Amino acid sequence: MGRDRAKRRESGFTLLEMLVALSVISIAALALIRLDAYAVRTAGDLDESTMAGIVVQNRAVELWTDPAPPTIGNSAVGVANAGRNWRIEQRVAKTADDALLRIDLLVRPESGRGQAALTIIRPSR
Repeated sequence: MGRDRAKRRESGFTLLEMLVALSVISIAALALIRLDAYAVRTAGDLDESTMAGIVVQNRAVELWTDPAPPTIGNSAVGVANAGRNWRIEQRVAKTADDALLRIDLLVRPESGRGQAALTIIRPSR
């Protein structure tokens, strides 16, 4: 009789062991699902930041190549690029050299979280 009990004990898992194993597997699966959602969100933020960088560089080229210097002070303008609407905030200030202007640009999507900033120096005449 003692051998029969030992055989039954070694022949499989108990219900408690199965519940513990399923709990561990479930926790691991939930962690992987959350990690996947984080990766998707991060990829979306990276896409918006990259596009914001392109928009801010485009605006910098426009300011640099415009024969008339921009007005000193703060301004904001909305633009459309890549099927999205962007807000460009621009701050123009004099530098220690009267022949140069400092232009700080900040671009954000109207809806979303990505942004880009850029500072350029251009002639004031």
